[in-house]
Amino acid sequence: MPKVILVNPATFTAGYSFVTPRWLFVLAQATPVDLIGDPVIVDEAIDKFDAGLVGPGDIVGVGITSGTCLAGYRVVKEAKSKGATVVVGGIHATIFPDEPLEMGADGVVTGNGDVVWRRVVEDALAHRLQKHYHGGRIPGEAMLKARWDLLDPNKYMFPTVQTVAGCPENCNFCSVWVMDGREPRLRPTASIIEEVNELADLGFRYIAFADDNFNPATLGRIAREPSAQKRKELERVREERLRFFAEYDRRVPKTVFAMSQMTAEVINDEEYFSAMFEQVQMRAALIGVETFSAEGLASANKSGNPAGQDMVETIRRFQERGMVVMSSIISGLESDTVQTLENMRRFANESGSLMAQFTFYSPYPGSKDYYEMIRDKENAGRADFTPKHKIQLLRDRFWLTTLKPADFLQHPHMSRQELIAENKKCWDTFYSWRETWKRTTRGSVRSWPLAARMAYICCCLAFKRVFAGHGTSADDVRRQRMGLMTRLIIKLGVGLYTSLFRRNVGLRVSLVRSGWRPVRAIEKE
Repeated sequence: MPKVILVNPATFTAGYSFVTPRWLFVLAQATPVDLIGDPVIVDEAIDKFDAGLVGPGDIVGVGITSGTCLAGYRVVKEAKSKGATVVVGGIHATIFPDEPLEMGADGVVTGNGDVVWRRVVEDALAHRLQKHYHGGRIPGEAMLKARWDLLDPNKYMFPTVQTVAGCPENCNFCSVWVMDGREPRLRPTASIIEEVNELADLGFRYIAFADDNFNPATLGRIAREPSAQKRKELERVREERLRFFAEYDRRVPKTVFAMSQMTAEVINDEEYFSAMFEQVQMRAALIGVETFSAEGLASANKSGNPAGQDMVETIRRFQERGMVVMSSIISGLESDTVQTLENMRRFANESGSLMAQFTFYSPYPGSKDYYEMIRDKENAGRADFTPKHKIQLLRDRFWLTTLKPADFLQHPHMSRQELIAENKKCWDTFYSWRETWKRTTRGSVRSWPLAARMAYICCCLAFKRVFAGHGTSADDVRRQRMGLMTRLIIKLGVGLYTSLFRRNVGLRVSLVRSGWRPVRAIEKE
């Protein structure tokens, strides 16, 4: 009997991962088990894809981003060599649907796969597979819960749950709003809570909400919206979010905490922020700082962000309220100079952000910047053409190479060597022993147990070793090998984290999967 194999390609394999690739477990839910049985799940961050798993007639689904498409196309080739039918999806396949076919795939799914995947499997089994399947932007009520019964919880630090799709912002460098649209689509509260409670039963105490913008409709965002009709819609979304938070508070144990990506302006919406903190138990925020420069924010179309010292104070306010911040900061925006990057390092340390990533600027395929730079490149040299950007894109389809942004972009104010050197200084300074230790003596971290602070230090060391020069986004990761020291640091940090927050996970998983469900004696503290 043929089987479905779902593969999340990766550029390196560590045997452990910070977060679950949610799409794998959602597509597992969408797989018609009545026709083909439970799917086999392969996450290359945990285990490298083994073509020996594949037999003739098997259906292999591969999800790719622009940063993992090379690894994904390797999986396509290996699976095809074993006689499998291979279907590719993901954000990169949605933006460039013909490219996976050029690379050997039999079919491509664009948009969300929750609804359309069953038809793909049915067609493959009936030998009538089409080249293209349009999943589209499905409504919130059609978004499936994940098959967490197929998860090995010992391999991941944080499971991912989605609450909303789409982002009302339209940052020039970002492709999220191109893929998922600018209209927030809210997932039903009951479905979210069911997933969170299932993960709590598996022993998880920290949940990562896999939303590109957990707060799509704060008072500040509503005030910035020029369209009266859209303002009204955002007001409705805000009210629905507040009702969701209240219901979550009533039905999820207070021993479960959360983290997510959000905009900085939520700190100025007291009702929304308090509900996130007190009812959802949100304790960590990934904030797209992007830059501390007003000119840089303007070039990125990030008008909702404060600049300079105002952003430093905003981050401090988050952390004073008990919500730790990971700042996502970009090196090499068009307005950047060596001086602005020096200022960025200083601001990042002054802000007290518990974590930070310093990514190289890259025009994500599908983004506004990408298409404008392609036009600039195609029309270079024409007397009647004025380029939109001062940054020059030197190579198209750069994602099919192992080049870094500093190699395929020419910056107007810095040489390649200067940009790489300044970015390295950002990572080295922020994650120096001195600055890392200093952060353990400030704010809420001071009250953490010694083991928790040691776990944080290990996390900082491992994070820098794995992501320096790239960032956590898969679209930024290029090929690299993990050294023995990095693996040892990760293993130590994971051990400390598990002993603090994931006790008896193996026993709980065995009990839960045998049919036992814990009585939640503590719904409230």
